[in-house]
Amino acid sequence: MILALINADCGEEFKIICYFSSWTGIHPEAKNCTHIVYTFARIEDDNTLTGVWNNPLKEFKNNKDPELKVLLAVGGQDYAIRRANEMMSKDDSRQKFVISTTKLLRTHEFDGIDLNFEPSEALGPPSTPNVQLIEDKKKFSQLCKDLQEEYAEEAGRTGRARLLLTVTISGIKEQLESRFDLQELAKCADWLNVQTYDYRGSRDKIAEHHSALMQAANAQDDEKDLNQDSAIKYIVNSGVEPSKLTLGLPAFGKKFRFTSDSRDIGSSATSVGSVAYTELCRNTMSGWQRVFLDDRKVPIMTKGDEFIGFDDLQSMELKINYAKEQRLGGIVIYPVNFDDSSGQSCNQGKFPIVSLVKQLTSNYTVSCLPPPTQPLNITIAPRNRTKNITPKWKLTRTDYLSSGLGLHKYHRRINNSAYVIRSIYTIEYVLFSFLFFSCINYV
Repeated sequence: MILALINADCGEEFKIICYFSSWTGIHPEAKNCTHIVYTFARIEDDNTLTGVWNNPLKEFKNNKDPELKVLLAVGGQDYAIRRANEMMSKDDSRQKFVISTTKLLRTHEFDGIDLNFEPSEALGPPSTPNVQLIEDKKKFSQLCKDLQEEYAEEAGRTGRARLLLTVTISGIKEQLESRFDLQELAKCADWLNVQTYDYRGSRDKIAEHHSALMQAANAQDDEKDLNQDSAIKYIVNSGVEPSKLTLGLPAFGKKFRFTSDSRDIGSSATSVGSVAYTELCRNTMSGWQRVFLDDRKVPIMTKGDEFIGFDDLQSMELKINYAKEQRLGGIVIYPVNFDDSSGQSCNQGKFPIVSLVKQLTSNYTVSCLPPPTQPLNITIAPRNRTKNITPKWKLTRTDYLSSGLGLHKYHRRINNSAYVIRSIYTIEYVLFSFLFFSCINYV
């Protein structure tokens, strides 16, 4: 119980994390995001973090919302993941990368880093037939630990706020088992972003929803795991505190083209690609037929031989409420650029997805109580206007030296204020329990 109290992030603000792609030129509304993740930095051949020449979002912090946190993501595509594997293969290359992240983040006034070594088909199909994946979960955990220690020590040396460290993980059970040491990552990262989308895509030969909230009624074998609820419950049952998790909310759908006369979900089809939320809105106004899947709690749309599994405001509200009822730490909107920035494509106001998350979580803090044991009530009235049919490196470093003072050594736990505060609470809890039971025995 005490360990759970130390590791818990409950009682804190519900995070609204907006993944932002710089090349689109669309800036999110900072007032509705608690965190913005800027994509993507890259790992150079010399194992340093680079690829970012400025931070276009720092004005949000300086002029609009000083409390906003802006993180820099590294990864996202095959090449970056391949380079990450090479970087983590040796201690010295990993050390060089870790130190370089501190320099880059501080130079451009970022508040932290997100390790996103999960390829997303929203960025386009894989560049090679064999998708690049992190091969060694022990080395990945070691990288996370090294970064945690580096950021704690740097904060102790400089007196600045500690840089944040987050990790984006898969939402598929098979991959979670083979590629991630979930308990170790939960210890070193501030939180874990669960990629609860891309369950279906170019590797599949059937038309299915890529981000179902619940299990399909007819799901068989491994297909039972291809939904958000199964992913979250697997991670929590692995020993990760729910408040350390954020739920991925895709601002895109997946389009398939049927390859037979059958036009039902689950029929043979080929993947066509991702569809932004703004285009989805236009589809609903141009002859596409919408069906809400009561078992999966998400909608699909069809027209001719085309099929799209997507999210609209109805299913998004269900997912946001699910995150709250499961005591999760927040929502990740991926990517926020696909939201309706002008308010003209969907007629739902500017940034309707981000605004919905903000509306449903305003003045809400992450619950410290366990989720309800009764069945989750996630039925709401449809809103859609369309027809409903049914470091290890303890080495001397030049940046550790101050003139006339020599080498400074810091212990990450001593300099981690959150650890100190939680430790005090733990001591008070133990003393209170001792006094309480002593009184009982005395009486």
